Amino acid sequence: MKSLNTILLCLLAWTGAVRSQSDDIIIKTVNLIGNDHVSMNEVMYIIRQRPPNWFVRQPEFDSRLLKLDALTLKSFYHSKGFLDVKLEESYSIENNFAHIVYKIEEGEQYFISKISMTGNHSISEKKIIKLLGLDKRKPYNPVFINDNLYAVENEYHQIGKLFFTINVLDDITDSVKVTIQISEGKDVSIKNTYLEKLGGIDSALVWRELAYKPGSIYSKNTMDNTTRRLREMGIFSMVNMIPIKVADTDSLVNMVIEFRRYKQREWISDGGYDPIQFAEGTEPLPAISGTVEWRNRSFFNTPTQFSTKLLAGVPMEEQFVLPRLRYDVSFASSWFMGIRFPSKLTGFYETFIEYKDKIETIERFGINLSQLIRFDKRSFFETKSVWESFSDQSATRKNIEQRSFALKINIDKKDDPLFTRKGYLLSGLFKSAGYVLGGNRDYFKVDLAIQYYTPIGKKSVFATRIKLGRLWGWDSKFNDYSYEKFYLGGSTSMRGWEVLKFKKNENDKPIGEIIRFMTNVEYRFPFYKSFGFTIFADGGLLAEHTKNISSDLLKWDSGVGVTILTPLGPARLDYAIQVNDPGKRKIQLGVQNLF
Repeated sequence: MKSLNTILLCLLAWTGAVRSQSDDIIIKTVNLIGNDHVSMNEVMYIIRQRPPNWFVRQPEFDSRLLKLDALTLKSFYHSKGFLDVKLEESYSIENNFAHIVYKIEEGEQYFISKISMTGNHSISEKKIIKLLGLDKRKPYNPVFINDNLYAVENEYHQIGKLFFTINVLDDITDSVKVTIQISEGKDVSIKNTYLEKLGGIDSALVWRELAYKPGSIYSKNTMDNTTRRLREMGIFSMVNMIPIKVADTDSLVNMVIEFRRYKQREWISDGGYDPIQFAEGTEPLPAISGTVEWRNRSFFNTPTQFSTKLLAGVPMEEQFVLPRLRYDVSFASSWFMGIRFPSKLTGFYETFIEYKDKIETIERFGINLSQLIRFDKRSFFETKSVWESFSDQSATRKNIEQRSFALKINIDKKDDPLFTRKGYLLSGLFKSAGYVLGGNRDYFKVDLAIQYYTPIGKKSVFATRIKLGRLWGWDSKFNDYSYEKFYLGGSTSMRGWEVLKFKKNENDKPIGEIIRFMTNVEYRFPFYKSFGFTIFADGGLLAEHTKNISSDLLKWDSGVGVTILTPLGPARLDYAIQVNDPGKRKIQLGVQNLF
């Protein structure tokens, strides 16, 4: 028994030594042989087993990952039209350093010589070819084509062709002849709808949210719209719409809608990044904040939501408004006076600290009634009716009562809200305070913005933003609690200036104006995994009157930035230099892209 124990101990020691030695093998070099049409940089971007770099000084070797890298590299060659590529991977180990070699026989690169199509009656051949990404000028890419089949499927589902099929065939000789076979099928109509797992919710509340009726042509857009409307009720955490073919027919489906309810009553708390905006049309100030909320999603068993929420926020940058506390009590419903018009009534009370001639605590309270009409997931039309009052706790300034009505429109056609590659966003705010509404202030405010994104190459983006703002009727006596005026400076606008201090007085306090112009231009490109670089320029002006506007007021900054992906979204570190005064420079920390 003693000898057996000794043998086991020796065996364990030996396996531990082998494991330790294996774990210590470091990748030294990665070489390609025969890569005439694919660069080393391209390969380094897609494989996992890489040599040392700035971020990984001692990459560990793993033969299993090497096999996966070989398959990835082969698929990459296929995507470039090298369908006959042959690849052999090998490695050697010297003094615990691994040397990896890929021997490649690229073979011939195939291009498309002919594209033919049959069976498409409802959608043009030109559009289908574009959706599939077929191009005679580029190498044949079966991987890309296969990935784009969903785009054609989505297009046919939009017009009710739920049972269509598509088959892409390739005839490969010295070139590739592509044949696309489509069977559209018949228009599909909806026969019946069945609701499952409502969880005690009155079905009548659900029926009125459906964007279709029995007999309607099936449309994916209609189904998506119905899903959005049902989610907007605030009752369901999951809405799953399932079309089921009616037996013995190829033109009818029954819709089965499955639901999963939120908890009716719950406490919700979170913390992190929450931009603070003190008035509509002003630039948000990045802040670290925390919230505690109690929510009843079905108040008195109705589709009305009740919530009470406490927010505490501290801006990440120094400015004239510091720690903020806000308390909200709100009621929300998708229906208003028998019409589907998502509305929310909120009573609010907040305090914040103002730095002007002296430090003062400002109180702000009021009632906000808002209505929202959505065009799609991110585009909407919103109205806001607000009564609010401002006062300072020391009672040294006159209380301000403000009554306003605002219209806001947002047309968002970006491909992704956080990592935008292409598309655009248009937004406009039109706000009237006082006049027939009453209150202590009479003015009209307009704030317009456009953002446009153009992809460059595979990963890079050229992004542009222009913002125009104007106040009419603003009186100097309104300068107490002047948060409606326009300010510039900081990580969310002009990065070469301190936050809100694009214009400032002799006491180094921010000055707001009634006219604002701003433009931001960025070139964004990836660097390594979660890291990216940005080259940017910001231009802006503030003016107190149109007659005072001149080229001298327009100031610029330029700089570079580093972005990194975090659980909160993209974080960035920007270094900006004022073009008009190169000695003035700023480092700005921001969460998420500038726009």
